[in-house]
Amino acid sequence: MIQEKLDRFLNNEARFDDRHYGLRNISALLGHFGNPHRGVTAFHIAGTNGKGSVAHMLNSIMIRAGYMTGLYTSPHLLEIHERIRLQNVPIDDRQFEDYIDEINRIIDADVTIRPTYFDVLTVCAFRYFFDSHADCAVIETGLGGRLDSTNVIVPRCSIITDISFDHVGILGNTLSAISREKAGIIKDGVPVVTSNTDPEILEPILAIADHHDAPVYMFSRDFQARNISETQTGFRFDYSLRKDPSASIGMIEFHHPLGKQVANASCAVTAALLTRRDFPLLTDEAIRSGIASFAAPGRFQTLCRNPLVIFDPAHNESSLYEMALLVRRRLSGRDATLVLSLMKDKEIQSIMAMLASLGMKAIYYVLDDQRCYRPAAGSHPDVITKVIEKDDALLAAELDGLSSDTSLFFFTGSFRLYHTALGYAEHARVKCT
Repeated sequence: MIQEKLDRFLNNEARFDDRHYGLRNISALLGHFGNPHRGVTAFHIAGTNGKGSVAHMLNSIMIRAGYMTGLYTSPHLLEIHERIRLQNVPIDDRQFEDYIDEINRIIDADVTIRPTYFDVLTVCAFRYFFDSHADCAVIETGLGGRLDSTNVIVPRCSIITDISFDHVGILGNTLSAISREKAGIIKDGVPVVTSNTDPEILEPILAIADHHDAPVYMFSRDFQARNISETQTGFRFDYSLRKDPSASIGMIEFHHPLGKQVANASCAVTAALLTRRDFPLLTDEAIRSGIASFAAPGRFQTLCRNPLVIFDPAHNESSLYEMALLVRRRLSGRDATLVLSLMKDKEIQSIMAMLASLGMKAIYYVLDDQRCYRPAAGSHPDVITKVIEKDDALLAAELDGLSSDTSLFFFTGSFRLYHTALGYAEHARVKCT
């Protein structure tokens, strides 16, 4: 019922229309509800890669410190209400539907307001966190930053994770242009934490921060991770913040195999430290415990162990490259087969060239989604061994034929592939028993 009521709104996640990309409609809609976003103490996160992980890390830290914490992320893996959480529990369906019904009544009465699907979800999130008297909320942008629906807030801290090429038709075709859009979340006097180190990316971030008199905290310059060691399940490191307020926290550990998460965890820790005046319960131990208990659903998630089935939503060249290297390094004894789906707006040729250079082979799965890229027959022969279109049973039969004690089926390229990956993992477990 909830999804049916949301279907009336333009979904820019399925079909982008820049005429409806901006803050006018959501601002008008929030005004009808008394601007609840202004009563929410928030962290705001933008970036290309890692923003979801940082959001989950901060959420975990704040909960461990004893604060009632809201979390707003996108997209969802299985159910729409996963995007809006309080204390890690998704919003109740009844309350979610009530919020949507109220929005529908408003826009039926006021034809000047035409919110998008993401506008509506964002309004529901702000209302839920405000009505629930959340102590704080961790808000992840959906697309870009400057014109993203979430950019109506003035947070306690802004975080900009790694920026790379993605959504170039919307955000710009240079790293500098994309960075300007992401840096649009910077507000007057609000500290900015970033994991970026590339001068081309940093230049617009620093310029916009200077314009807003917002102090910038840069990874490797102002805060660092030292004594990094790999564990069986992830990484351990010592953290230090050299810029005021200086601090150091030793033996921070997380359970995720991607080394890039060290920088993401360092960003989350920095954001927490910068807001200690607002949140005095943010002790070193709460921060350690929060990072240690961090879990981002769907990120390099093992869905089945025999055969080994892993899912990760990496969906641009840089994140897919990191995932491919991780598979080769951590699982070198496995016969790896990618199950790959990509959206049309991705840098298809660059992604395929990168995978070919690493010797990665893939079964390409065409999702039942109008945005999904459909390879022409015989295209990308160095990577794609077979194309299967919208047929989970056929995919399962193909993977069963490749299954062995050393096989690895790595589903990647889109969040939308998660349901298919989960379905195959359940099939494989039943088959094994």
